[in-house]
Amino acid sequence: MKLILFEMLLIASISCTFPPKMPKGKNIEVAIELDSTISSHEQWVYIHHYVGNDHIIEDSAFIKKGQKKIVLYAYTPQENSFSILFSKKGPIDMYLILAPNSHVETSISENDGWRASKIIKGSPSTNEYVSNCNIQSSLYSKKRDLCAQLSMPKLSNEKSESITKQIKRMDMQIDSIEMNTIIKSFSPRNVEGSLRYFKEKVSRDSLISLYNLATRRFPDDKSIKRILHPVKVPPETEESKRIDEHISHIIQTRIKDEAKFKQENKNVKHREITEISLLSDKGEKVAISKLKGRYILIDFWASWCIPCLEELPYIRQAKKAFGDQLTVCMISMDKNHNVWIKTISSNKLDGFMNLSVMDEKGNMDEKVEGLNIKTIPYNFLLDESHKVIATNLHKKDLLEKLDQLIKQ
Repeated sequence: MKLILFEMLLIASISCTFPPKMPKGKNIEVAIELDSTISSHEQWVYIHHYVGNDHIIEDSAFIKKGQKKIVLYAYTPQENSFSILFSKKGPIDMYLILAPNSHVETSISENDGWRASKIIKGSPSTNEYVSNCNIQSSLYSKKRDLCAQLSMPKLSNEKSESITKQIKRMDMQIDSIEMNTIIKSFSPRNVEGSLRYFKEKVSRDSLISLYNLATRRFPDDKSIKRILHPVKVPPETEESKRIDEHISHIIQTRIKDEAKFKQENKNVKHREITEISLLSDKGEKVAISKLKGRYILIDFWASWCIPCLEELPYIRQAKKAFGDQLTVCMISMDKNHNVWIKTISSNKLDGFMNLSVMDEKGNMDEKVEGLNIKTIPYNFLLDESHKVIATNLHKKDLLEKLDQLIKQ
């Protein structure tokens, strides 16, 4: 009998893997595998979030050069959202939704981008959020394209009504995803997010109906209850302010380092845009002076720049509307050429001339620095003799200016 019992215990020990013991006061473990592009940089990694008004760093770890794995720990009494920040290379806001007693595994590479929105082992709530975001991202992309079409000058009433109807259908599909989340999601944080989405869109009575659906499913969730019944929270502590300043400083430093915009310098001569020659996505050196077209749009952008991405549908619409009359040259500020190439494809920029201001070592072209561009998106509109006739035209203003020039 003892022998049988011993064998049963042995089998159980082989077939069951128990989670590792966590540090005292922690109930979440996040294990991250690092690829060589990340582990080649010594840096700090933080897991942080907000509790009420207070910004809290739950844990941090220092990555030594060549280190392939880190483990971060956190604590939460209920499902909560967290962000992971790499101080030098890697995501600046990897969003995770984690519940008590979570053991999460993921991997990070430089190509994951600054947000690193991806499926995570051990976090079904994060995975649901990522899946919904991917679907909605596609819908929002189509909606932005339609809005760009709607911004074209001299659009017929019939065409305008048709586009408006399509935009409404996109909005209905997005609403449907959020509604389905409230009805079916197993994640109170995702449900809370959908409620906040509808809070800005529907009447008070409709919001109450949605709120009642959510509270029946998650009766003890305090964050959901606060949507209709906000409670007074203590003012932010001095420690929270210090943490907020520290995290914000890291993020701003990362952004400035990525952009490498030239600071104002009276000794720098403002160069002509046509003096510049840059490497294309095809690996060829291209001179701006050699570009041909009745009008030439030179647009500076980057994959990490949200306003830049919002401009792209209008640039695509301009090219579609004006065809051979307009040559488009997109100049990327991305240091990572792999991310740049990927973004060209995902944003349908293949039909344009695509150049990069950065060499393979991440150094910016000196003549581009001489342009003294402070922010992006930024563009130059040239005529066929390469004279600059306008700068910094965006969205509807760009379409109207081109229509005025080309159809005059």
